[in-house]
Amino acid sequence: MPKKIMVVDDEPYIARVIKFKLEQEGYIVISANDGVTGLAKIREEKPDMVLLDVMMPGMTGYEVCQQIKGDAELAGIPVVILTAKGQERDREHGFSMGASDYITKPFSPNRLLELVKSIVGEAR
Repeated sequence: MPKKIMVVDDEPYIARVIKFKLEQEGYIVISANDGVTGLAKIREEKPDMVLLDVMMPGMTGYEVCQQIKGDAELAGIPVVILTAKGQERDREHGFSMGASDYITKPFSPNRLLELVKSIVGEAR
């Protein structure tokens, strides 16, 4: 069964690039453009992994990550923060919220794909 990846990012271009790259490799990609909608879809879909922007309307990625890690049903889902906030304190905050990894934008789609594969395995 193909692995399901949730992309939560309010930048449509970034979300499309990620979706295209992952779908080319056989992953199922679900997306949301804000934290509140993203969290609802994560609860509904129970993806294999979440790629999460930080600066979004309604609820930040840090808050979404904290909600995921605080929910017994979702806590095992790996969360990778994908953001323009690249200061060391931002990275530390992301990891303190439970993120598995932290990637700063701009990022290499190939590097992101390798990270996804290393965390959840091949799509099929």
